[in-house]
Amino acid sequence: MTHEECGNQIETAIDVLRKYVSEITGEAPTDAEIARALTRYFVLKEISEHIEMQRDNPEW
Repeated sequence: MTHEECGNQIETAIDVLRKYVSEITGEAPTDAEIARALTRYFVLKEISEHIEMQRDNPEW
């Protein structure tokens, strides 16, 4: 995967996150709010566990 492809996928994921938060809260999150949320321990742990599950189950 190229850096550009990775960037596009990350942009798409952040767009999904922004839309979800907007729908739930009625207000779009700022870039700073998204960045702070993504670096919280429990979010990092959840993402790490999800990636491990995907690696163990590639057909997922």
